[in-house]
Amino acid sequence: MSTKDVLGIAGHFEKMLYDNAQLARVYLHACLVTGEPFFRTITEEILDYVIREMTDPSGGFYSTQDANSEGEEGKFFIWTPDEVRAVLGDQADHFIKVYGVTERGNFEGRNILELKGSLDEREVLADARRQLLEVREDRVHLGRDDKVLTSWNWLRRRRLH
Repeated sequence: MSTKDVLGIAGHFEKMLYDNAQLARVYLHACLVTGEPFFRTITEEILDYVIREMTDPSGGFYSTQDANSEGEEGKFFIWTPDEVRAVLGDQADHFIKVYGVTERGNFEGRNILELKGSLDEREVLADARRQLLEVREDRVHLGRDDKVLTSWNWLRRRRLH
């Protein structure tokens, strides 16, 4: 798979606070301008991620989350069809279809989950996504740069409020 193919799905697995702050703002404005529910969904997911993965107990936000776990880029995020089946059972085939999971994979033989279906199908699979997220929590977590940088936190506050 070429870099170009992968960049369409995930340019890099490292997560930066400043990127997420700015992306949330862009998707929010796209939602407001177009009225498209997809953009609202992406905005909410970015903000959910930042709260879940990058929040310091004192209320600030960490700088970054690494791309690697167990020495492999993206390992925390990617799935095989068998892993999806083991978690989802009877829901797996529908999930695999809607999220484009294949034996070949779309990233180094495994799959970055990529919505191929509709937002309605995505909503039907909300519980399946929650189950996969719970299982993912048992994986070796990504490293994190736990610096809380005032300038980046200000950007997050300024951009999201």
